Amino acid sequence: MTAIEVLPMNEFSVLKVIQIEGPEWNWFTGYLPYLRTFNPKVYNSQKGDFLDEKILETVKQTLPKSFLRFSEEILFKGQLNDRLKTLEGGSRKNVTVQFFPLIPYEQAPTMLGRQFTAYPMSFDMRLLFNEGNEKKHNILDFFLCNLPFDKIDDIVKTIKPI
Repeated sequence: MTAIEVLPMNEFSVLKVIQIEGPEWNWFTGYLPYLRTFNPKVYNSQKGDFLDEKILETVKQTLPKSFLRFSEEILFKGQLNDRLKTLEGGSRKNVTVQFFPLIPYEQAPTMLGRQFTAYPMSFDMRLLFNEGNEKKHNILDFFLCNLPFDKIDDIVKTIKPI
């Protein structure tokens, strides 16, 4: 029997895992995990939200067979590390997802002279092949994810790369 301890409420999170499926010419499988802020009043952990959809859409633009593998609420100490251990497959690749402000064309003239912030975030993709495999060098390591310019600053605060 093992005792488990509940995390403080401000440390509750949701683990999202996208299963990455490589193209036929460089087939591989991997996982792209990230954390979202857990707040049942504003975020449905199973359905996700606009940001989850945009991240998956961005990955699928290059790797169209990829999909959301699972979404899990992290409420207990040690639960995250235990779950991440199940995703380890032999190799990792650092990838950057750059969250970039999207300005609708019709609003562009009103934005002249304004400054916006882009948010590059570094993620560890877990790959299911041994370290040193040549396939690793042919895997894209940069994704550009466009988010509405007027919401990007608040949206990116709800994600944490792992």
